[in-house]
Amino acid sequence: MAGGPDANSAAREYSQLLRVHEQLLSQFVRSRDELLAPSMDRLVKQIKGQTGSEPDLTELKTAIEEAIRALKLSQSNIESAMMKADEISMEVEGINNLPAYLQRFLAEHAGQPGFSYRVVEDSVRGWMIQWKEYTVRGTVRGYGQICERPYAWLED
Repeated sequence: MAGGPDANSAAREYSQLLRVHEQLLSQFVRSRDELLAPSMDRLVKQIKGQTGSEPDLTELKTAIEEAIRALKLSQSNIESAMMKADEISMEVEGINNLPAYLQRFLAEHAGQPGFSYRVVEDSVRGWMIQWKEYTVRGTVRGYGQICERPYAWLED
């Protein structure tokens, strides 16, 4: 089954890693903005006026900019790895007779961060996609299942 337990686990772990990256990135951006704010310039000028020495924040600003760049690069690498993992899981465990509308659903949603799914075959309803979508904080945003023959059980 495509996107099985191992793929779901990897996708969930990648999503958690991306959430940590996003949190760190927002903290670094806030720190950079604080250092670049006009109030910081006024504070540095006040310190210089009172003590005669000016604190040099250049190295700190540079280090924060480098950290932001490194986080963005790492984030890009993780997203690329997630896409490759999705492609590999689809190829390795691909289902060649999955109906087109189920394939479209997976194509539209499988690459989104926080989206996980499992494909199972039911003897009555055919192929079923069981899916969950997680928010950035890790809570479940939505879940459900899509069946090849959703009303087949009514015919029995």
